[in-house]
Amino acid sequence: MSLTPPDSTWYMDTGASSHTAASQGNLLSYSNLSHLNQKLIVGSGQGIPIQGSGHTTLPTSHKQKPLNLNNVLHTPQIIKNLISVRQLTTDNNVSVSFNPFGFSIFDFQTGISLMRCNSLGDLYTVTSPSHFAGLTSSLWHRRLGHPSSSILQSPHKNKLISSEQLSTKTICNSCVFGKHVKLPFNSSKNVALMPFDILHSDLWTSPILSSSGNRYYVLFLDDYFDFLWTFPISNKSQVFEMFISLSNQIRTQFSQTVKCFQCDNGREYNNSLFHKYCVDNGLIFRFSCPHTSSQNGKAERKIHTINNMFRTLLAHSSVPPSFWHHAFQMATYLLNILPQKNLANYSPTQLLYHLDPS
Repeated sequence: MSLTPPDSTWYMDTGASSHTAASQGNLLSYSNLSHLNQKLIVGSGQGIPIQGSGHTTLPTSHKQKPLNLNNVLHTPQIIKNLISVRQLTTDNNVSVSFNPFGFSIFDFQTGISLMRCNSLGDLYTVTSPSHFAGLTSSLWHRRLGHPSSSILQSPHKNKLISSEQLSTKTICNSCVFGKHVKLPFNSSKNVALMPFDILHSDLWTSPILSSSGNRYYVLFLDDYFDFLWTFPISNKSQVFEMFISLSNQIRTQFSQTVKCFQCDNGREYNNSLFHKYCVDNGLIFRFSCPHTSSQNGKAERKIHTINNMFRTLLAHSSVPPSFWHHAFQMATYLLNILPQKNLANYSPTQLLYHLDPS
């Protein structure tokens, strides 16, 4: 703490076992110990005579909670006034956090910041606290309800709050548990080696009945080429019928068969008709685990893409929402002819049919 005398600057010392002061003037109370001939052992192994001991206090940003420096040893031969971090934390029940720009002192029980000192030299210098100097960006983050760092930048820039430089890389454990209701799901490591090795499927329910009486559409997605087939249906029981139709088309048009079928655990898939077909045709039937829709994530992401596109088409053409089945069929066609980054900017149509889209 920068006091009045020029030799009263204190420095933090993580290796010292007690506080040491070069001048008796730094102490509020004093006891002469010169008659005891005690010495302080320094890093070089030499002993420095101890002339006396006393105590002093360091003001913090909270006036009612100064830091006490007890049993400060007066050693005139020492070059700098040193504060033992160990004795400081035990005497005041505080914690000290160091970083390349300085250090902060916190109340151990409440976590409230008591002091923040910025240091540029070789040592951690204890400097005078200013108003709100002890408030860290992490404390403002907690006080203001855990907003993002970008939101905190505005009041900090307008000087409505005062703290050290706001950090954008600090991870708040409370935010991780409070704002993320689900843990991230690992990406699938399955790789299709040929077209139709894996066929993904999912069902979407429309909140609006289409003009042709359709309430749902079912999606089938080839894992290898990302080619997409969609069918509007009026009942969930029609999913198996649409799958048989597509399976026959693949067998006739491409002389291949579906080897693995990936879907969720819905009753439109998990039924006796599907199970019997898989057993009779050697098809591997893979369900996602209950309440784990992320395992069927590829089909779900494609549904999200289709829905965004056909809603945009409806909005642009000012067509009533009940005509969604027409817009969604156009969205399916467009997604099949548009280039995709994961396909080296080729379109699914080019790769599957070996033809450029018209």
